Amino acid sequence: MPDSSGATVFDDLPEWLVVDEILLRLPPKDVLRCRAVRRSWRSGTSTDKFILDHHRRQPSLPIIEHQKGICRLPVPSGAGDKKIRPFVRYTPVTRIDVMHHGACDGLLILSLQHHFYICNPATHRCASLPRPPLRPGIGSVSVVAFYRHPTSGEHRVLWAVYSIGLMSLAVVEPPDYFVLAVGSDQPRLIQWPIVSEQGYPAAESSICPPVHHRGSLHWAMGRSITVFDTVAETFHQMSRPAQLGDMVSLLDMGGALALSSTTREFVTLDVWVLQDYDAQTWGFQYRINLRAMVAAPPLNLRADFVPRMVAIDERELLIQKGWRLFCCDIDGKFLGNVEIEEHENYLTLTKHRLQESMISLPLFERQEQAAVNNVPPFLIVL
Repeated sequence: MPDSSGATVFDDLPEWLVVDEILLRLPPKDVLRCRAVRRSWRSGTSTDKFILDHHRRQPSLPIIEHQKGICRLPVPSGAGDKKIRPFVRYTPVTRIDVMHHGACDGLLILSLQHHFYICNPATHRCASLPRPPLRPGIGSVSVVAFYRHPTSGEHRVLWAVYSIGLMSLAVVEPPDYFVLAVGSDQPRLIQWPIVSEQGYPAAESSICPPVHHRGSLHWAMGRSITVFDTVAETFHQMSRPAQLGDMVSLLDMGGALALSSTTREFVTLDVWVLQDYDAQTWGFQYRINLRAMVAAPPLNLRADFVPRMVAIDERELLIQKGWRLFCCDIDGKFLGNVEIEEHENYLTLTKHRLQESMISLPLFERQEQAAVNNVPPFLIVL
């Protein structure tokens, strides 16, 4: 508060203390507002070091899709029922056609048909995203992974380019895989050995995003795990517990690589954690028994509802069973339901996560300076 002379308590504090100890702890929206207060605050919070340190302090929260947009859990999540709100809204005309492909460092990739966009919801900046060219004839292109290259610091996209049969509208041959740095129009073709049981080394990120671990990307494919080394830009495979069967998915458990598996009845979820990456040894951690969980209202345990699970933090989990989305702890205790404030609870739990940042991209600057018309088919409301 200012005193009678107009001074504030911040005038008595060293500038470095305000920037490194106070502004660093604020949410991105508040830091951006503070930039308009003082020129020194603007310069102090605009350095690469501040932006990266600030980003690392933000919570990494699961992304939830709604038919009208993309949502996330409130911060802090806390216990009890949770009301969520979209931070990206689709327009009424395009909402059934917009797809969410990936998230990295607070940046999102979304698309409408063959047009891709990259945006930062915290800064409300958006740009058209170049992609590899389609194959001759009928084809499609999809994002396989969105990641930061560990040595160059570039944000890169791993793309798959498909050919589609004219009569069957099905993929008729294996896709080509390309790596493309964000903002570049020079894709690099990636060679891969045909070693996967599924035929393809990796899945589309909109359906099954990879888990980032030790500078590589990981997908659970069949009875093995496909790994893409982002430095060498090569694919290989690693083993996982064979007794888990086919109903498995990879998790990020606070920086540890984990597997979730379910039975054919879809009433239990077992979590295994990779204990030794080089030796590829896994250890059982805990089991979530949905049949024994006391929930209000009771859970619908229909066998055709395959449960999906992600970790909120070291103790709290987010699980989807049918259209029901709820939180529990690792001991199987029910903590509350997740609902949207708009009373339309058709929510889908994705494996993507949003960790807000104020990171900018040269692509944003170039398209703004060139006055490129890149109005996206969605509205950022974070």
